[in-house]
Amino acid sequence: MAYKVVVAAVMVGLVVAAPQYDYEPPQAPSSLYETPAESVQEPVQLYEAPSNNVLIAQPQNLVPDVVSPPQMEGMPYDFQWGVEDQDSGNAFSHVENSDGSTTQGEYRVLMPDGRTQVVRFFDNGGGFNAEVTYER
Repeated sequence: MAYKVVVAAVMVGLVVAAPQYDYEPPQAPSSLYETPAESVQEPVQLYEAPSNNVLIAQPQNLVPDVVSPPQMEGMPYDFQWGVEDQDSGNAFSHVENSDGSTTQGEYRVLMPDGRTQVVRFFDNGGGFNAEVTYER
């Protein structure tokens, strides 16, 4: 008997707790866009077309000749630094120098797998160039 009462109570609870939806979606519009009114203005002529209807394309996006930048303030320079922490095992360094037109150097980073990543780089005004190697 108690089993029937528990089952009945659970059923009533489920019916009462079930979501009650009385939602009806709004009517869809008959037209999403209004028909535009007729234009009362004549088309605007933005450019003068050549008499023989031939367009001559002009060169676009011309790149000027690349010239070396002038010597910057603080040139030449030369620096180096490094960290070697015995407790954590971290080791990294950076060495770099520049004469104002060419910058070159190297940095080293200890990787998680125990290798050391070595990046040797230079830039002589034509862009950054790097060589990446790994040492055990």
